[in-house]
Amino acid sequence: MEENLFKQQVWKTAWNHDPNTSLRIMQRLGQGDFQAEEFIKWAKSYDKNSFSYEGRQRSNRILTWIENQVGSFKDMAVLDIGAASGVFSIPFVEKGAKVTAIEPSPDLAIMLKNNAKHYSVQVEVIQKPFEVISTDKHNQSYDLVFASMCPAIKDWDMVEKALSCAKKYCYISMMAGPKENHLMDELLPNIGLKPREIGSSDMAYLQQLLYLRGYSYQTLIEKQMKTVKIDVDSAVDNLTDWFIEYGIPLEEKLLRKSEEYLRETYEDEISLRMGGRFGKVLVHLED
Repeated sequence: MEENLFKQQVWKTAWNHDPNTSLRIMQRLGQGDFQAEEFIKWAKSYDKNSFSYEGRQRSNRILTWIENQVGSFKDMAVLDIGAASGVFSIPFVEKGAKVTAIEPSPDLAIMLKNNAKHYSVQVEVIQKPFEVISTDKHNQSYDLVFASMCPAIKDWDMVEKALSCAKKYCYISMMAGPKENHLMDELLPNIGLKPREIGSSDMAYLQQLLYLRGYSYQTLIEKQMKTVKIDVDSAVDNLTDWFIEYGIPLEEKLLRKSEEYLRETYEDEISLRMGGRFGKVLVHLED
């Protein structure tokens, strides 16, 4: 059994068949297809939060972590995979990089172009899924390949495709554990369910395979939590999504018991603490 831990194919297969990867959870939430209504609703909210003061601060922290390892971004060719509305593409350009952004969603691509115009920067936008883009002509043409929480980087094959585009560095960030929701943790024993065990982690597969393949990399795991205020009705409306994220069957009996508990326990506002552990890796490809 211990020998299997050092076999690459074991980890590749496990990643491919894990039902609780971030992408598969997104798909169960109706967010896996960028043309789906739920995805479009998410995209608008994501864009708004990305360019808030807190969002810009978060982007800057991540870019600073990379910059401390690579030096200046000035004149660096960057490929941003799954660029969304430009949350990282735009700061990269502001720091002197030349950015090519891959974003398949028409809605997010429009937001990206509008945001680039708003911040007076130039970003080349490729509106295609990374999965279908031929990398033959792009191989090692980018100093840095960047993929932050990108659904396209869903298995080792896609990681290798991203690495093949990079000349010097490749940055990938993923969930390093399941999302946390303290209200759900409170709710589970009150509806007769056991506390959730630690679920799967995309980051574990990534790190193990990078190690087995002999890559040199630096990594950081952070826990990020935030507290938001919501009313009871909003909490009830979110129960279905939270059940899916926690891997709980959508049984009418459990949903009804959950609603009853929330309405009996809380009169008005709920302080909801949410977040999770996030991992980031910067692979160094130069000898």
